[in-house]
Amino acid sequence: MDNKLLKDKKILIIEDEIDILSSLKILFEAEGAKIFQSEYASIAVKIAEKEIPDLCIFDVMLPDESGIQLYVEFKNHPYLNNIPIVFVTGVNTYELGNSLSAEKISEMYQIPPPEGFIEKPFNPDELLDIVYNIFHFSK
Repeated sequence: MDNKLLKDKKILIIEDEIDILSSLKILFEAEGAKIFQSEYASIAVKIAEKEIPDLCIFDVMLPDESGIQLYVEFKNHPYLNNIPIVFVTGVNTYELGNSLSAEKISEMYQIPPPEGFIEKPFNPDELLDIVYNIFHFSK
């Protein structure tokens, strides 16, 4: 019996740090997920329109566009707006005076808040817990 909780789930990862991108890919593939990835926000929408992922993981700071702006694009997109999104970020909310929180993003852009935030360096089990909660799985 295959007990991988993320079997048949598609996850889109947008992360510009290659080591973290690789770590995320390994983590989620070990749980059975199919991974789509890019270092650039500019092609994320095209990948998502083609693959329709079940979940997206975005970095906040990307080389070509902020992960926040990408999030806003997804939430305003007619086909991608219901995809859950988790931010994995090296920008901590304390440094920004709590301006980077799910509630602030929701309030500023008048869209639903992201489903999760986790700071780098992250504990893989904590990230999996966030993802399992999104899919209503329990370990």
